[in-house]
Amino acid sequence: MGLPILTVPEANACGCMDRVVAGAKTDSHECLCSTTGLVQIIGRKYALRLLFLLGERGVMRFGDLRSEMDDMSSSTLTIRLVELEQAGLITRRMFEEIPPRVEYTLTKKGEAMRKSLFNFSKFASRK
Repeated sequence: MGLPILTVPEANACGCMDRVVAGAKTDSHECLCSTTGLVQIIGRKYALRLLFLLGERGVMRFGDLRSEMDDMSSSTLTIRLVELEQAGLITRRMFEEIPPRVEYTLTKKGEAMRKSLFNFSKFASRK
């Protein structure tokens, strides 16, 4: 299965160096390069929902995630879980049992991102 690969943005991905060269002050210029990778990860359909669900429930098995995400296909769930694992936001633990058992949890990095996203959610819901 060809899984989408998350990439780390190259230097100058946001054009930050072009702005500095064009005369912007170096100390006042804001680089957006580091946010590109973040948006690429959490901007994927269902990624935020998975982060919040795992944060609420703690440890979850694939079947439990699948039943909670009833509007999501199994293949899409698998892809999102692999992407989040590669990004270091979740941990996948596989047990050598029959039938196979796989559990997913948030990493410390994933929990920190989830907490940070609550602030964005509060900001977005302000009136």
